[in-house]
Amino acid sequence: MKKFIKLVVLLLAAVLVFNLSACSGERSTNATSKAEEKGIIYGSAPESGTLDPAGISSTYYWYYSAFTLAPLVELAEDGSYDCITAESYDVNEDMTEYVFHIREDAKWNDGSDCTSKDFLNTIQRSLDPNCGSGYSDMLFVIKNAEEIYNGTADISTLGVECSDDKTLKFMLKEPCPYFTDLMSLPVFMPSNVKYATETNGEWCHNPETSLANGPFYLAEYVPEQYCLLKKNPNYVQADRISLDYVKIVCIADTQSMINAYKTGEIDIAPADYTVLGEYDGKPDLKVVPSITSYYTLLNWNVKPLDDVKVREALCIGINRDEVCASAGSDTESSTFFVAKYLTSKVSGKNWVEEIDPLFTEDIQRAQQLLAEAGYPGGAGFPELIFKYPSQQIDADMAQAIQAQWKKNLGINIKLEAQEYQVNISDRRAKDFDICRMRWTADFADPNTYLTMYTSDSTYNDSNIICPEFDDLMAQANVNTNPEERFALLHEAEKVLIGKNFAFIPILNKQNITLVNPKIGNFVIDPSRNSYRYKYATLSE
Repeated sequence: MKKFIKLVVLLLAAVLVFNLSACSGERSTNATSKAEEKGIIYGSAPESGTLDPAGISSTYYWYYSAFTLAPLVELAEDGSYDCITAESYDVNEDMTEYVFHIREDAKWNDGSDCTSKDFLNTIQRSLDPNCGSGYSDMLFVIKNAEEIYNGTADISTLGVECSDDKTLKFMLKEPCPYFTDLMSLPVFMPSNVKYATETNGEWCHNPETSLANGPFYLAEYVPEQYCLLKKNPNYVQADRISLDYVKIVCIADTQSMINAYKTGEIDIAPADYTVLGEYDGKPDLKVVPSITSYYTLLNWNVKPLDDVKVREALCIGINRDEVCASAGSDTESSTFFVAKYLTSKVSGKNWVEEIDPLFTEDIQRAQQLLAEAGYPGGAGFPELIFKYPSQQIDADMAQAIQAQWKKNLGINIKLEAQEYQVNISDRRAKDFDICRMRWTADFADPNTYLTMYTSDSTYNDSNIICPEFDDLMAQANVNTNPEERFALLHEAEKVLIGKNFAFIPILNKQNITLVNPKIGNFVIDPSRNSYRYKYATLSE
């Protein structure tokens, strides 16, 4: 009996110690939870597309592809280009031909060769107008790509050649001084010719068929929940990879993301201004200027948004500082479409430092313009619907803008919060009056913003038709003189926003991330001014 009592006491003591440890308030660490493996758990916004680089892509795809797909070349921190899957590349004198020489040891995670035909596979599938990719028009610099997309040329005429398995030649219709920047885009990533035959098909979510040529490969995938990535021993730079696995988990909103970080469920959490005070001075907090623009799309096919006076009135009738006060202290008002802190390759300055604001907020002039358009004091203005994702920052922005338009212009705008995926689907289908939009640079060049709204762009969800803007963009796209090219891009933005008020720039936002202090060796990706974690290390 005494032995039994003693055993019970010992068990109770063990339970008490466990409970005290569990309630101590210390953040547990997923990164070191497996003694035999090292890995990190990354929080992501919910899915809203597929993992097919030729198909419908979203935030989740970008997180996934950053670890699993290796581009031919990528932009390094110092502004040079690192060869990754390619070992070298050649460019002719007038920048109309690019030849990439793929590494002999470039392979997929199943051990098969990664070839030039795998890159061509993604490109050809992306030129099907039914693919759902918003990046198809980034291929239009290639000979006959636009014609193939529009159905006026056969795929056999495409200006891409695979002379052998390790040589990929691009023939461009015009000089393209930013062509190497495009290599980071989904449509220029490889997809295995054996399995990637159906765009947006089941193969891209199946670990057996969704092959990777990057640092990690897809080991497990549960829709809307998580994907588990494991180290790819066949990656061309496998010796640089320290982690054994990366897990990307879907988390519904930012606050849930922050809570998951605090409880140790994830190691990397995209966060917001609410953590600045709590984590000030702590190594977890990482803050870098964002090259993300938040703006409000206006559908030009919806009356009275087809009237430039109405668009200008809506644009200058907003106090952006007040909107930012509602949206959070990590936001900053902007009168530019191109992100304010995108660094110029020419001057080394930020975009905002090179030119004057594109417009001036002026409520009195906005009221006058609205009256001239036939809506004095907002009388007779139709009730339009403002669609936005049901996330906190988007709700705060929409409500602040709605209130200002009511107060300043006398117009009533109805708000419609939507699930994230529904909002994207409606926008891409051009099914909206007014819609929230956010764009982060895909590569470190203003072209990534501006080219979306040319008349022929596959991302022109607002139905914008502006010949003067199209002409300036066409000139900029073939100008190989950096100074002249950037001057044309500045002028194009003035015409798009400062003259035609195509849509409404609102704010820029900081990138705020909580990162487990045990994670090291992550660097800034200059293409997007965000962190690159594929070569991360873990300390004990």
